[in-house]
Amino acid sequence: MRGNWRWAAAVVVCVAACIVLPLLWRHSMVDLKVYRLGGETLLRNASALYDVRLGGTPLPFTYPPFAAVVMVPFALMPWPVAAVVWTAITLVCLVAVWRLCVQLPPAVMLGVVAASLLLEPVRETLGFGQINLLLCALVLYDVLNRKHPARGIWIGVAAGIKLTPLVFFGLLVVTRQWKALASATAGFAATVLIGFAVTPHAAATYWTSLVSDATRVGGLAFSSNQSWNGFLVRVQGNLDGGGPVWLVLVALTAVAGLCFCRVLWNQGDALAAVSVCGLLGLLCSPVSWSHHWVWCIPLGVVALQRLNGRVKVAVGILWCAVFAVAPIWWPPNHENRELEWTFADQLAGNAYLIAANLVVVLVSYSVKSSRHAVTATCQSV
Repeated sequence: MRGNWRWAAAVVVCVAACIVLPLLWRHSMVDLKVYRLGGETLLRNASALYDVRLGGTPLPFTYPPFAAVVMVPFALMPWPVAAVVWTAITLVCLVAVWRLCVQLPPAVMLGVVAASLLLEPVRETLGFGQINLLLCALVLYDVLNRKHPARGIWIGVAAGIKLTPLVFFGLLVVTRQWKALASATAGFAATVLIGFAVTPHAAATYWTSLVSDATRVGGLAFSSNQSWNGFLVRVQGNLDGGGPVWLVLVALTAVAGLCFCRVLWNQGDALAAVSVCGLLGLLCSPVSWSHHWVWCIPLGVVALQRLNGRVKVAVGILWCAVFAVAPIWWPPNHENRELEWTFADQLAGNAYLIAANLVVVLVSYSVKSSRHAVTATCQSV
């Protein structure tokens, strides 16, 4: 009887998600169109990869050359077919992320996956046709599955598609997984070499100049940029970025965060270690759009696994509410109106940052290591 109720509840959640999600759907999968533009340009004129713009928009191709190679098959598909196939792959990756994070009965898993479609980072990933869930699934598989012989290779490939997974190289270093680090390095190097083999001119342009140009991906002040840099831009009213303050904050976050990752790893909690490392990437990147925050799923699972009693219930409800309701869109946004936010606007508009840091603080209290052990671990890194 309990199983029947679970399936009934799962069906209700699925129906609700199917009704609500179309009402929230936006963006017409514009990022997938940019991905396909990269693949199409490789086929037509590879050297122009970083000069082309998506028709009717100022959007350029901003990813490493290897990402364009990966997108060639989608460029060869008619647009409706590419959109359906890409969405199907994204949904499979969403299921994979959940299964890698937690083991649940099939009915419960179905309901949880359906409900998570309403989380703003997930629905934005679907709406933009973004690649975030694929990268998240690759990294989680590589870190959590210790049986496959080439552990680390998928982290390297993910970084070759989009640079943000490079942060997980730091996790491999502080946890002294040298074999996995070697595989990750080889995988990343292979993607770079493939890019040079396919389009030498564009690859040279990307790796010598464009790789450090954060302005190509959009306005830093935009409320969707939930990184330390975006936060400082909005608080300081400085469109040039966080400057030296940001660099110091990034350094402190990286050192403290990786130390914490090592403590979690040494306690045998690989999911917590990789989730916190994913958060480090979001915080320290110059630009972390809200759809990059699909790491809210594993980080939320870690919080629920680590906390107990009423605190667990309260944190779970608030965590889901923040990422479902998405207060970051409540204050005025677009056209640099974020620079005029009030204090209340700052609280709502930086909600992802605030919530994530509070959760990490709560998780840190669950760590059974003494302060001395944590300090000793950091000193040995």
